[in-house]
Amino acid sequence: MPQRSLPARLALLLAAVLLAAGPAAADPVVKIEVGQILGARFAIANPPVPWNKRLLLLAHGYRPPSAPLVADLNPERASIKAALDEGWIVATTSFRRNGLVIGEAIADLDALRAFIANAYGEPERVIVEGDSSGGLIATLIAERDKGPYDGAVAFDATLYIKESNSQVGLSLLPRIPLLFVSTARETKESKGYLTALVSRPPPIVQPALFLVSREGHTNFNQPERIFAFRAINAWIDGGRDQLPKPLDQKPYFDATVAPDPGPSTALFRDDRKGFDTRVAEIDPVYGNLLLEAQAGDFVKGLIPPMTYFNVVSNGASTRVLYGRTYSDVKDGEWVAFPDADGRTVLSRNFADAAGTLGIKVGDPVALVPLEPAAPLR
Repeated sequence: MPQRSLPARLALLLAAVLLAAGPAAADPVVKIEVGQILGARFAIANPPVPWNKRLLLLAHGYRPPSAPLVADLNPERASIKAALDEGWIVATTSFRRNGLVIGEAIADLDALRAFIANAYGEPERVIVEGDSSGGLIATLIAERDKGPYDGAVAFDATLYIKESNSQVGLSLLPRIPLLFVSTARETKESKGYLTALVSRPPPIVQPALFLVSREGHTNFNQPERIFAFRAINAWIDGGRDQLPKPLDQKPYFDATVAPDPGPSTALFRDDRKGFDTRVAEIDPVYGNLLLEAQAGDFVKGLIPPMTYFNVVSNGASTRVLYGRTYSDVKDGEWVAFPDADGRTVLSRNFADAAGTLGIKVGDPVALVPLEPAAPLR
């Protein structure tokens, strides 16, 4: 692991991150406030402890025009729960429409921040995080004159997509701390932003980049997201020197954290051909399922990578490829693969898996191999 030779202070920080992402005792109920502003649906999670006057705003990535307007906010997700447990308010918005939305998305985030300031009091710190096109939105917010935002984190930001008739464009001149976090094949645009031949004298702030050694767009696990959140706060508190330093003469810090999904909950069949598991989460926008199943369960259940198995649910069987990512199958076909946190995504590519199966969170499913596999030694 890259973290082994980190300074003691950073090692302790990573230990805290891993603990925050693991199982925890029951906490007070987190109150979720929902509503609409200019047609954009919002969700605001109030912390279970006194508010620390800090606000984390989340900007989602591209959603097809046909998708429902959903303010997707899961307070049990470890990265969100960690902020809530420290006293942060965490909030998100659907934006007023789907599709490629940049300018209006920024306006919707501004409106949500203003709503929270009016309803709860003016925050003393506001951080915006965004994934994919949401990372572009966070970057554009960071480039504005310093105002109500104090820091921005952009996960696999798609920096050079263009919204038709948009008056908003990149200046490459952030005014607040801006941290890019990129997976293995998504670094080109963020590296280009950092190394652009532009002068960045004060009050311009030189951005930073963390790398995650994993494939897949926005394929970050919860400890990595928590680590980035901690890092941007350390930067704001104590300056850029508080960021962890790259190792082994590398130009960028490797923030990869190995997944640790915890003990397996799979129930294996007597013949060890397949196993039973449960639905842990359902994506409210795309209908993808997150199963409790882990990669080791597939090995033990004799379902090797790039082979087919049946998902049995509600008395019906569905043929699924155990692959690596969504692109392993055509539109409308079924695929399952490990996610960055060590659990399993089950998807009907560009279709609604949960709706097709008529399934909900907590429901049991059986995974049964279809193709012969070599027995375990």
